[in-house]
Amino acid sequence: MSFKIPSAGPSITHFEIDLVTQAIKDGWGARMNFYIDQFREEFSRYVGVKNVLVTSHCTDAIHLAMLALEIGPGDEVIVPDLTWVASVSPVCYVGAKPVFADVDPISLCITANEIEKKITTKTKAVVVVDLLGNMPEWDPIVELCNKHGIKIIEDAAEGLGAKYKGKNAGQFGHISLFSFNATKLIMAGQGGALCTNDTNLFKKAKLYSHHGIDKELTGKYYWSNVIGYNYNWTNLQAALALAQLRRINELIEYKKWLFSEYQKHLGNNPSITLSSHNPDVDPVYWITIGVVDSNLGIDKEKLGQLVAQDGVDLRPMFYPVSSMPPFKKYVENLSMIDMNPVSYTVGKFGVCFPNGNNLDQPMIKYTCESIKKIIG
Repeated sequence: MSFKIPSAGPSITHFEIDLVTQAIKDGWGARMNFYIDQFREEFSRYVGVKNVLVTSHCTDAIHLAMLALEIGPGDEVIVPDLTWVASVSPVCYVGAKPVFADVDPISLCITANEIEKKITTKTKAVVVVDLLGNMPEWDPIVELCNKHGIKIIEDAAEGLGAKYKGKNAGQFGHISLFSFNATKLIMAGQGGALCTNDTNLFKKAKLYSHHGIDKELTGKYYWSNVIGYNYNWTNLQAALALAQLRRINELIEYKKWLFSEYQKHLGNNPSITLSSHNPDVDPVYWITIGVVDSNLGIDKEKLGQLVAQDGVDLRPMFYPVSSMPPFKKYVENLSMIDMNPVSYTVGKFGVCFPNGNNLDQPMIKYTCESIKKIIG
């Protein structure tokens, strides 16, 4: 179906086109890593983290984080129930057990209180997601994890540009992760990054990211020291992401403007609750979501179908990960709806508003009028 108001779309200018064209012309041979290295340097400086390893997907970066932290069978990793599935699947890749925690009803991010409920003697790490450009209350999470010796993996795939008490997303985990897929704040079509201040963790992740090859260690070009993976990024993608990174303040301002427009048209509607945040957080509003009042009897799929008749593409909010078939074996027949009520409510009634970079005021107003026509 062709939508009048698409759910997403990148901002591509002559700046991106020129830099990628330059990379196509000269990004080979001795310059095969030139734009990758340039991106790593500038991204490290922007986030404020020492080491950056770029990867073909953010999912790969999460997998490498599990390997670098030596998480495996017998270990438990606490994860938010309300998140994109890629925050959880790599826990299973390494044979560990995901333990699902509920999220805060305001930020929709995991909290120290919910993490503490799930800690056992087997808990080795927690994946904390900066969901939809928001951030959790980080101080109590860091304090709790330090107290129990739990490693923090900060999934900042959606949080680039957000701040907690003035500190950038990506500065709170032992390892942090970012995504550059086609819908993200800065994008390269696909791609991810693993960031850490721990040089030993960086070296471990780098070893696994390219077939287990470490030329500095062995002096051999095609010698694998461990079974590794092919998680490398390309120079062309790096050139595109580099151009986007150099425009990041402009892209953030657009997202904040977009949220303010949705807030103007829907913020006072009692039938839908818009994204919010805690006082210490400066969110980036990567995506603005609304949670429909459950008393209306209109869930996310129904609302999406109805506004689609007006040509508006509303994407549904994530499903609780614990509700999906591959993960049911980890919940031991527990009532996850009762244990994680916020995740299950938002997962059923939450919708993601169009957030493409080509939207203007009339398009947003049209979208909101279509929604109000249904919810009242």
